[in-house]
Amino acid sequence: MGSIKYIANIALIIALYFLTYHIYSGIINPNPPLGDSWDYHIPIAHTIIDGRFLNPQNFLLDQWYYPGSGELVNVVLILLGLPLSFSNIIATVVLSFALYILARTFSLEKNYSILFSLSFVTLNAVVRWLNFALVDLWMATFFVFAIILLEKPQKTISYFLKLGFVMGMILGIKYTAISFLIPLLIFYFPRIIKFVNLKYIVFFLIPFSIFGLFWYVRNYIFTGNPFYPLVFFDFPSNEVFGNLRVWNVFIKHPLAMVDSGFAEFKLWLFAVPFAILFLINKYLRVREFRFDDISKLFILGLVNFLLFFNFPTSEQPWIMVSSFRYAYPAFIPLFLGVFLLAKKYKKEELLGYFTIANMIFVTSLSYYPKLVLVFLPIAIVIMYLVNRKSLR
Repeated sequence: MGSIKYIANIALIIALYFLTYHIYSGIINPNPPLGDSWDYHIPIAHTIIDGRFLNPQNFLLDQWYYPGSGELVNVVLILLGLPLSFSNIIATVVLSFALYILARTFSLEKNYSILFSLSFVTLNAVVRWLNFALVDLWMATFFVFAIILLEKPQKTISYFLKLGFVMGMILGIKYTAISFLIPLLIFYFPRIIKFVNLKYIVFFLIPFSIFGLFWYVRNYIFTGNPFYPLVFFDFPSNEVFGNLRVWNVFIKHPLAMVDSGFAEFKLWLFAVPFAILFLINKYLRVREFRFDDISKLFILGLVNFLLFFNFPTSEQPWIMVSSFRYAYPAFIPLFLGVFLLAKKYKKEELLGYFTIANMIFVTSLSYYPKLVLVFLPIAIVIMYLVNRKSLR
């Protein structure tokens, strides 16, 4: 595994450069670019600060009715007077640690777990949003924490409080999160049901209701639709996406949609057909389905990828690209399944080279040569500390 250590160090240097670049960009441009950040994410944070979220009848845009738990970091940044362009940088750093813990939960070696984490957070689908104030990276983060908790259930009050908080945050970050919660609960229900009793359900529901259900109850009280402004049965609604979803835009513009997916995930886009072929081959070979970790992660990822096709998008190419950030909960289990499979067949080094190749494809960075004066000393210190610790 020595080569994996060096590959992980290279990945860490690349990731550190991306982080340094976007911290610098956030300092010189403290306000996020125009778009969703200013249309509703930052305004929702302001409604939490001034208390208007409890009386939303005077909201200027229907999107301000969206769940607001994912805006809590923006609230803190506003109150502290820090650049809002740091919002997604913080989310990505937390996500990287969550992914590392997830890999360790599935018994991956330390350096291999670092490589797994960095393979995701250095995707174009992540890096291009680092100076925005969006919530998708937070949803991915809590999705990862949910898997970590569900993998190792405990019969304790603290466990169900943490699970309720994590699940509540997923529900309270955005409407699309509900689609990912359902398969997650189905997949892990047999594992967790033996730990459940009435007392633990109550402790689960307290944070789950505060951070998740609250937003839906509020919307139902004020609009008659818990998912307002989205269409939900015959409740009052105001469709803001023109009924365009990934599936019908894909039918109209299949090549453009595939091109958008490749723009965001590069070579990792092939994890989708790879998982499908793996599962088909496995079934045909053994003539029965064994629900091991790799199969479970591939199925979960593919189910979430199918759910992604019902999420909103548009026919403009830049919106097609933007929509792929909704697919984080699909690609995280797919990535992990590939890493576990490479470990099983002792192909970690090959996957490491694949990961590094994918990292250098990131195309959303401008050229700031003087950043090397900041980046290189930090990289040298970090590599020294990492290598020194590994020699102990």
